[in-house]
Amino acid sequence: MTLGIKDVGTWRTAFFEAVQELSDGFLGGAVVARVGQTQEMPYALLGAFVQVVCDEGPVLLGITGSSKACNGLAKLMLGMNDDDDIDEVDAYDAVGEIINIAAGGVKTRLTGTLGKIELGLPVFLSGRLRAVGHIAVESTQVKIGEHQCELLVFALTGK
Repeated sequence: MTLGIKDVGTWRTAFFEAVQELSDGFLGGAVVARVGQTQEMPYALLGAFVQVVCDEGPVLLGITGSSKACNGLAKLMLGMNDDDDIDEVDAYDAVGEIINIAAGGVKTRLTGTLGKIELGLPVFLSGRLRAVGHIAVESTQVKIGEHQCELLVFALTGK
């Protein structure tokens, strides 16, 4: 049997909805608006990622943006003002918590249709990732409050 995510779009939608939902409770009610969508890999990434595994295979979810955007998201998460200073480690940790909560929301949305889903540990990455082999990339460009970000889904498709 070959592993492979059958419908990457379902993951993309569940991820977007989970971020919208967590905004109400954890990001001070910041509006989450979709501004674009692509199936292309961004050149450089700065953000938090978590691996999610279901019976179909592994998926990597990520929320990325500029350093300013990541700091802004962290400040929303921590209830800080825009002009407050934030330590880089604290900012990256807060964005890691955002992805962890969002992944939990994805798990809740998809468990009924996909069965058991397990979450990995969140990590913060900076640099370039490359999807090789049979990995699909889905990117949803969003604004969370005033912060331009991308919600990324990397999925092993088996094709």
